Amino acid sequence: MIRALLLLVLSLAVGACDDACTNEVITRLVSPDGKHEAVMFQRDCGATSGYSTQISIVGAGEAPEGGGNTFRADDDHGAAKVGDWGGSWAEIKWLASDRLLIRHADKSRIFEQDNSVAGVSVSYETVAM
Repeated sequence: MIRALLLLVLSLAVGACDDACTNEVITRLVSPDGKHEAVMFQRDCGATSGYSTQISIVGAGEAPEGGGNTFRADDDHGAAKVGDWGGSWAEIKWLASDRLLIRHADKSRIFEQDNSVAGVSVSYETVAM
């Protein structure tokens, strides 16, 4: 009985360490030189949180791991315009092989907004909606 209880507690503890979030890719854009991809995805971490729009810069053909390494935002409880995917509206555009533009809805709640990732310079534009 004690052994069974100990196994149950251990399995629950290990299960709690798993990332319960899922990523659904919205857009993938290959850089002009083909070395990088900008991946915009919706991240869903369950019923207690809303959808967020996240962007990662990864090597060509790679998938983003975890949350966005470049940009993370949500609609701030309905204040910002929402995209067709359910997260706050955003779009991505390569300006050059080493320059990415991220446009996002005003009133979005920004959690991460990095200016450089993996040798790529990132600029941002807020769009009134």
